[in-house]
Amino acid sequence: MAPKVEKLPIRSFGVGEGPHWDIERQSLYLIDTVGVAIARYDLATNKSYIAKLDLSALNFIIPVAGSKEKFVIGSGHRLYIISWDGLSDKIDSIEVLHELTDVLDKNGINDAKCDASGRLWFGTLDMDSIKYGHEITPTGKIYSYSKEEGCREQASGIYLSNGIVWDAEGKKMYYNDTYAFSVDSFDCNSDGTIGNRKVIFNFKENNIKAPLPDGLTIDKDGKLWIALFGNSEVLRIDPETRKILERVAIPAAEVTSLAWGGPNLEDLYVTTGNIHPEEGLPFQGGDIIGPDDGCTFRISGLSTSGLPMVPFKL
Repeated sequence: MAPKVEKLPIRSFGVGEGPHWDIERQSLYLIDTVGVAIARYDLATNKSYIAKLDLSALNFIIPVAGSKEKFVIGSGHRLYIISWDGLSDKIDSIEVLHELTDVLDKNGINDAKCDASGRLWFGTLDMDSIKYGHEITPTGKIYSYSKEEGCREQASGIYLSNGIVWDAEGKKMYYNDTYAFSVDSFDCNSDGTIGNRKVIFNFKENNIKAPLPDGLTIDKDGKLWIALFGNSEVLRIDPETRKILERVAIPAAEVTSLAWGGPNLEDLYVTTGNIHPEEGLPFQGGDIIGPDDGCTFRISGLSTSGLPMVPFKL
């Protein structure tokens, strides 16, 4: 039986991103990077709640461990802690957690996730790279942050850092570099650092029509699921054999990210964008331009399931 793809009752976003499934609340948290808003989809009620933030940018939202109303978010050069009840159209409070001081002015924070210990990992990108017609430079980096260790640079020479994830054993970390058209792997060390970076899949070399990998997740079998911006689909890839195992079509051109959710982590939640830049520019739209662009979807009926996402340890 083919997987089922259904649209969720969440309004269309300029660029939906950063889905995070909260197991305790059985809720999906996500953001609109263009609208600078956070959202929560409640599985039990099938309703969504959205709050607008008074910031110039927004890139991720992750719950804080041990709290139902605190979250870490990324914006520009800063990490913030916000308070939000998940219902109101405004947040209760916001405070700066950390500000990057070693980045170029034109660089900003992008995707983020937490490892098994609750340590936050996030990447940066050259913000000019998403402005049409600008030269793309590999000035992005990957950082980790924890209260005990502070902020540590972990990798550099990155064009557009996206989709960080770990295997079940915590021995491998994977991430997408969108403008290198690749998925890379790192070995994870016991001291919380990474090394031995390798390209494990190149989308141009595999003749993908729009070879722009965006969000990334992993299933219980160790296979990677990748959102393809401009290709109207998600791919399942074996990081060992470097083969495409499965493709699921999404009724929106700009597929941005994905996360496992549901009571048994058997459903794949998928975010999309609705910006449709002109052909030939860095973010090149796909074949579908329609009413579901920017919507959030749920894929059910897949042959596997996911791993639980980890909240941020404050």
